[in-house]
Amino acid sequence: MSKKKNTLKDLDEFLKQQAATLVAPAQLGDTIREPQSEPPKLSSENVPAVGINPTKILDDLAVLAKKEGSSFRRVFYDLIIKSIETQTESSPEDKILINTALYLKGGDQWKETIRSYWKDKRS
Repeated sequence: MSKKKNTLKDLDEFLKQQAATLVAPAQLGDTIREPQSEPPKLSSENVPAVGINPTKILDDLAVLAKKEGSSFRRVFYDLIIKSIETQTESSPEDKILINTALYLKGGDQWKETIRSYWKDKRS
């Protein structure tokens, strides 16, 4: 019986391997954070403003896709990267998502795209 492949796990491992060869990893002491005891609770301070919700965002993305046409994917990858950059804390999953968007955006030049992005971020 053959073993079922987990393509996301394979992609994750591949991107980690490639990122390690492109950019020197940060010191372990720099990345250790205190664990959170429980997830943050919703309050009136962190509830999205009226008119902003996932359904509206998806509808707006559909409109943008029609407007942008074939260049929508590049715009969408930029939106993903910029939205992750606005987060106050960065997680390993965020870095994987950014690297994946850069990989998709970079095409044949994906290594250079990822390398220059992280090089610019460190500067």
